[in-house]
Amino acid sequence: MYALGITGLIAAYILIALLLLSINLYSNWSWRVKAGSIIITTFFYVITYLSFPPLLGWPTGEQPPQRFRLVAADVVQPDKLTGASGMVYLWLKDLDDLSGRTQPRAYKLEYSTGLHEAIIAAKSKLEKGMQQLGEFKEPPDGHVREVDTLSRTGQKSVEIEFFDLPDPLIPDK
Repeated sequence: MYALGITGLIAAYILIALLLLSINLYSNWSWRVKAGSIIITTFFYVITYLSFPPLLGWPTGEQPPQRFRLVAADVVQPDKLTGASGMVYLWLKDLDDLSGRTQPRAYKLEYSTGLHEAIIAAKSKLEKGMQQLGEFKEPPDGHVREVDTLSRTGQKSVEIEFFDLPDPLIPDK
């Protein structure tokens, strides 16, 4: 489907730029129509640029599936020196899709220490060869779990509960 990749995208941009140039150089249209075509084309260049990262596999900020199988995880801790906020990246397969042919998808969540600890435990089990299932739980107190002692602000967090994937029952011969 994406066989041409970057080369095809560059060729399409060049073709559109050439069409826009020919409209502006060789047509007898008013300057308003020409300026409008330049503005609309520029607007669609920006929309296309912003639309491609989700298609290329960058982590999405969308709501992850409620029940999932954990494929991989990565945690970036917050840096107090630079003020960079931490992120948790999860690669998940949706369990609610009954076809069984779901593709893994990358998700990004806000960092919290509780989530970090849960991810460390799940990753250690993954490294031992035990597949992990997970489920998102909503905290009853409106998503505020911890208080940062420096700024006295609540930290939004997500609760995830991980389970070991049970061994399949293989019938005796």
